[in-house]
Amino acid sequence: MKNWRMLILGVAITANTAFAAPQVVDKVAAVVNNGVVLESDVDNMMRTVKSQAQQAGQQLPDDKTLRHQILERQVMDNIILQMGEKAGLQVSDQQLDQAIQNIAAQNRMSVDQLRSRLAYDGMNYSDYRTQIRKEMLISEVRNNEVRRRVTILPQEVDTLAAQIGSQNTQGTELNISQILLPLPENPTQQQVDDQEALARQLVGELKGGADFGKLAVTYSADPQALKGGNMGWGKIEELPTLFSQALSTAKKGDIVGPIRSGVGFHILKVNDLRGESKNISVTEVHARHILLKPSPILSDDQARQKIEQIAADIKSGKTTFAAAAKQFSDDPGSANQGGDLGWASPDIYDPAFRDALLKLQKGQVSAPVHSSFGWHLIQLLDSRRVDKTDAAQKERAYRLLFNRKFAEEAQTWMQEQRASAYVKILDGNAQ
Repeated sequence: MKNWRMLILGVAITANTAFAAPQVVDKVAAVVNNGVVLESDVDNMMRTVKSQAQQAGQQLPDDKTLRHQILERQVMDNIILQMGEKAGLQVSDQQLDQAIQNIAAQNRMSVDQLRSRLAYDGMNYSDYRTQIRKEMLISEVRNNEVRRRVTILPQEVDTLAAQIGSQNTQGTELNISQILLPLPENPTQQQVDDQEALARQLVGELKGGADFGKLAVTYSADPQALKGGNMGWGKIEELPTLFSQALSTAKKGDIVGPIRSGVGFHILKVNDLRGESKNISVTEVHARHILLKPSPILSDDQARQKIEQIAADIKSGKTTFAAAAKQFSDDPGSANQGGDLGWASPDIYDPAFRDALLKLQKGQVSAPVHSSFGWHLIQLLDSRRVDKTDAAQKERAYRLLFNRKFAEEAQTWMQEQRASAYVKILDGNAQ
């Protein structure tokens, strides 16, 4: 159940209390714009993180460092949640229910089993729903804000597509962990030198056998720090450019870095990797059809009877498929071509049309088929396998460029929001 425990840990650290009801005996740990982080929430999260880390067998740093990490995460979540509230964004109960169903399915559980597991781990289901809702809102705000900052040029797509085609490691996926040693905006040379020295020290310790997860929790400013820095699986082309270049020849277990970026120094560990095939081919079909659409003057039953009569006339030789299509078909795009639909992937068609088409042999005419458009007669003229590697590589290159730029912009955006917000730390136990 390791994945489950990491899930709970990941959810637990997202709890935010900007809008919690005030309590007389409670104290404010931090003021964040017009909201607050309460000490009770920091304390509760400390207990939750410690409990889940113990169950997962994960080591944690001293309480002062851990408290600082939790408080900083809650401050950032608070800032983003306030942005969502100001924009009027909401997560509906239906969206929340679907998200929880997905979480349960990913962990091979039913929702009832998920609730039982939460109770076993000491988490109230209502609190869990609140935390998931907040995490969804945070994700929506971040995605909306960062997406508009991403620009992709056609030349970039062509260049990356060519690069993907020439790489032996196309599609390689890596499971990596990260330690981010942050730099402030406009750092002094001394600050840069100090962080670089610390980064090189940590790399030396890691290569000497130190526990990556513990060092990540202790030193890293990355949002995944409390999960040992684990970023999960991702394709090498989806990673930030600096990472993908540094990891191009990396092997399982490698420690890579330090890598300097605009936000600080990064240290990476390759936990695992896997690859995929380069060649991409698809089946295309060449088909033609006759379509009769029900209308105020032609009922659905009358359309079915008429298409059956047309089928009988074609089978008896009274008319040809092409002639009948030109005379009777209600599809203006293909009727004048004798019903010819040209070459296409079967997936573009209505599901009922597609399923009937895939059952046909070359030259065979279907029985009447009812789809969302009406009644069809379908004939499969031919089929072929087509190499779509180039087109797929361009489509993939665009997606990978977007993911890569999104990851880069997201970190910068979060740093900007933290710098522009009014934050006053009042928690005497925090760093």
